[in-house]
Amino acid sequence: MKPFSFIHAADLHLGSPFKGVGSRLPAAGEELGAATYEAFLALVDLCIEKSVDFLMVAGDVFDLSDRSLRAQLAFRDGLARLSDAGIRSFTVLGNHDPWEAWSNRINWPEKAHLFPPDQVETIPVSIGNSPVATVSGISYRTHRQAEDLSAGFQAENPDLYQIALLHSNCGNNPDHGVYAPCSLDSLRTSGFDYWALGHVHEQKILETRPYIVYPGCLQGLSIRESGEHGCWLVNVSASRQATLSFQPLDKLRWRTAEIDIGGLETLDDLDRTISDTLSRQSDEGAGRPVIIRIRLSGRGDLYQPLRQISVTEELLERFRETGSLHSPPVWVQDLEIDCRPEVDLEKRGAMDDLLGQILRGAGELRASPDTLSERLMPALSDVYQNPRLARYLCPPSPSELKALLQDAALICFDQLESEP
Repeated sequence: MKPFSFIHAADLHLGSPFKGVGSRLPAAGEELGAATYEAFLALVDLCIEKSVDFLMVAGDVFDLSDRSLRAQLAFRDGLARLSDAGIRSFTVLGNHDPWEAWSNRINWPEKAHLFPPDQVETIPVSIGNSPVATVSGISYRTHRQAEDLSAGFQAENPDLYQIALLHSNCGNNPDHGVYAPCSLDSLRTSGFDYWALGHVHEQKILETRPYIVYPGCLQGLSIRESGEHGCWLVNVSASRQATLSFQPLDKLRWRTAEIDIGGLETLDDLDRTISDTLSRQSDEGAGRPVIIRIRLSGRGDLYQPLRQISVTEELLERFRETGSLHSPPVWVQDLEIDCRPEVDLEKRGAMDDLLGQILRGAGELRASPDTLSERLMPALSDVYQNPRLARYLCPPSPSELKALLQDAALICFDQLESEP
């Protein structure tokens, strides 16, 4: 068998609106709006630079809520560049870009193949006149896909390198929606050499025999998706051994920096510490702009001043200004205060009074993350189910709900423990 190479990408989310970020960071708005498109252009450039034989895209090319014709045409134009360079492409559609959401008036390039829904299709791949691989795939017809689509894949040609392309939640990852769920064991014993998966927004190699791989999203879309993002470059030798190399393609990075206030005595100390943090983040951004969340934690003398909204708002404004002056810039998305008073809250919560009951109740809720959303979201429904606000807000994650709960408990502590 002749050696060959391919690139495995997924979750492009072209034209993602980056909900809520542009309004808070106007200076970053233009960069954010172009980031997903620029990351895709970099993906096309990489395919051409590395002279790969084909590209595989494992779903979620764009966002269903947007149905952007611009995103679909940009994707087609990128695949056309690959086709003109003699590079084939294979794409399946996922929950954000199902078959029914695509325009039927777009003509796809000659060497671009879009797998249809309803039944797994297998396409042979040759290098010159020598068959080397097969690519099998299936798209979602609608965004609601609860069935295990992996059950329809059949490895039928063991003489070739067999690749399966699928948008799926493998192993029931709790941080992502349950779409086309499948088990790791079923993929492991399927007979395929490489499962090219999409849907999970972080790079993961779940298994190496066979390879069961997520490349993650091409461009991080929120503060929850920190670190580098890109695709896998896969080289397959004549002996069918695959070598994977991760290729960063993101155009900006999301970071979270945690600062312990324990050793800081004054706001001047805090100012210098955060300024140093912004400089370091700019240096470590690998030439990319950084959007950062600064989280202040720990116990210390600064607890009381940091509980004042005016102080934190002025600090946030200052660091947004200074961070934007770095090259590349560091945009401060928010300043999260998770500090504690000098008093031991657990011991204070053991007291049999109103504040003790509040602190105990908050602690019990935080200790049950599996039911936290179910118990707290009804109280927040006026905000997150408001049709005017929903387009700007992402539902809080369990960790964000825990933070809200902790903040509420501290507000009660400040009010009930303060001297009259």
